[in-house]
Amino acid sequence: MTLSFQNAKHLEAPWIHCFFYGDSGSGKTTNCATFPRPCFIVPRNESSITTLRGRDVPYYEVTDMTSPLQGGVGGMLSVIDELQRHYNNDPSKFPFDTIVVESLSHYSDLCIEQLTEGGRLQMDQRKWGQLLSHLRTLQTRLRGLDVHAVFTALAKVDAVAETGTVIGGPLIPGQAAQKIPSACDIIGYCEEVNTGKGIQYRVHFRRHKHFAARSRFPEIPPMMENFQFSQVESLLKK
Repeated sequence: MTLSFQNAKHLEAPWIHCFFYGDSGSGKTTNCATFPRPCFIVPRNESSITTLRGRDVPYYEVTDMTSPLQGGVGGMLSVIDELQRHYNNDPSKFPFDTIVVESLSHYSDLCIEQLTEGGRLQMDQRKWGQLLSHLRTLQTRLRGLDVHAVFTALAKVDAVAETGTVIGGPLIPGQAAQKIPSACDIIGYCEEVNTGKGIQYRVHFRRHKHFAARSRFPEIPPMMENFQFSQVESLLKK
């Protein structure tokens, strides 16, 4: 009888899921724009796309989870539906190599506004579960496309009252703050640093101070300044 296991030595990773988080202005959007043929999905309540003003970068504007899509504006699932239909029609003609989901911090606010009907209802346990399930579904559906998927979020810092321990992480509500990044191949913490000779934008791929970061690709360095995807592309194959 033959065992049906697979072997990790045959794994290839041409497409990665990457998670960037950091303070506003820390270079997250610019980092994402260096990925090949990107398409951005941007929450209406967040204006990061203006960072790319003047560039030839396609984007969708999302207003909530489920609204119909009209003129590139609508609900997140409607955007994913359109992308999936186009991909399934002919993957070789799909125009994007990267899908960027900007600011899960702000997008979560839009979801909560919809789930609570504009604040009329409370976010109970069931609604928190709906939010987590929605974000996980988004991530899973992007895995069904042969593209790089990149997510961004703001950063937050929490202090554990009992021990005084400081913990840094992405500003996403509830369990999604751990589950969405943990399912990605790379977690990068982004920061803007004044070196005295000018501003540098750094991405940390190993824990930095109290901010979690990591990479499943051992050749990627602990930190990079002025990140470009082309600098790490070859390292993804080692």
